[in-house]
Amino acid sequence: MKIEFDDGFSFGKGVFETIKVVDGMPLFLEDHLKRLKNSLDFFEIKTDIDEKKIYEYIDKSNNKNFAMKVIISDKNFIVTSREDNYRNDNKSYKLKISKVKRNSTSKIIYHKSLSYYENILEHRLAVGGGYDSALFLNEREEISETSFANIFFVKNDKIYTPTVSSGLLRGTMRGFLIKNFEIIEDKIYAKNLDSFDECFISNSLMGVRNVVSIDEIKFNRNVKTKIIQDYLKKFGF
Repeated sequence: MKIEFDDGFSFGKGVFETIKVVDGMPLFLEDHLKRLKNSLDFFEIKTDIDEKKIYEYIDKSNNKNFAMKVIISDKNFIVTSREDNYRNDNKSYKLKISKVKRNSTSKIIYHKSLSYYENILEHRLAVGGGYDSALFLNEREEISETSFANIFFVKNDKIYTPTVSSGLLRGTMRGFLIKNFEIIEDKIYAKNLDSFDECFISNSLMGVRNVVSIDEIKFNRNVKTKIIQDYLKKFGF
């Protein structure tokens, strides 16, 4: 693999997508590429998305079930892969609220950019503390997103998720769930977390996973989580 040194590796000017491949099929590829194109325009990266390279990579791969990553910067179009660790994992998650605040006025956080290490760092700190992932609040104490997933809450059988303006990435799975289920986008404040009955997270690899706790707050239900998980099984989740 030849990699050119450019502003993507000097300053994080670049974007990526992580795509679940099931039986040789890249799930929700159109949605991933649409988001990728939007981010390329934002970063003013004049590179065409070569969809053919994506399918060629899958065709040449011995394993037909994996997590594929597409990375694009000014001089690079890279397709790589790793094991899809969610295929045999259906655990419930414990979240730790990060001390790092999401800056909702930042333009970068609304794109899946190569400036991603803060997510990884906070995730590792949470895991080191006995949790499964970190949860970010913004500067107004609104719930934003976890270090690798969007988050949803249930109260009185209604599903809520933080509005994008709270400082989060428009996840492809988040978008899919909003299109297919009745979900209310709203500002959700950390001080009100204990008013919810159920919590779950989502991303394009895991689909949906139940959350049993955020710090000391417990969630004892998984009714909506189970309904959505059963619905996603037909796609390979």
